[in-house]
Amino acid sequence: MLSSYTTGKITLLTFFYSQCTDPQGCPLAWNAFEAVREKIKADPQLHGKVRLVFFSFDPVHDSSETLQFLADSYKADGTIAPWHFIASWSNLLLEHTLQSFGQEISAQTNAPGEPRVVINHLLKVFLIDRRGWVREIYTSAFLNPDVLIGDIKTLLLEESKSTLGD
Repeated sequence: MLSSYTTGKITLLTFFYSQCTDPQGCPLAWNAFEAVREKIKADPQLHGKVRLVFFSFDPVHDSSETLQFLADSYKADGTIAPWHFIASWSNLLLEHTLQSFGQEISAQTNAPGEPRVVINHLLKVFLIDRRGWVREIYTSAFLNPDVLIGDIKTLLLEESKSTLGD
């Protein structure tokens, strides 16, 4: 269930596919997430409070084995800054999830009509608070790791003030 990846911790979530080569797409998100993860690891106040999630919209090529391979490569320091690679178990659920997040995709086709591994999409990264509310959406023009960390710290500050006021 997606809510287990979008509640309980501050979450950065993006939709991706592992074969994406668009420099303003998935590779840009990947680099930003790696930089954010390094900043989290360097700041003990952020340890264990943030999770990173890559949700694949290419279940054909991003098999459970592929996603597990990617997750295993980021397993070290997993309690400090976990990075999850997930996919939907059905096309219907995937379509519903993409629609819920306003993430449109389209697959290019070859001349004979066979799907190619080129999925057109606008990069979006979602900052989600502990309750599961999307608090910010970043596109490639605004995907700066320092801004992401600043927004994460703002959410943590907001949460600590609301806890004190309860």
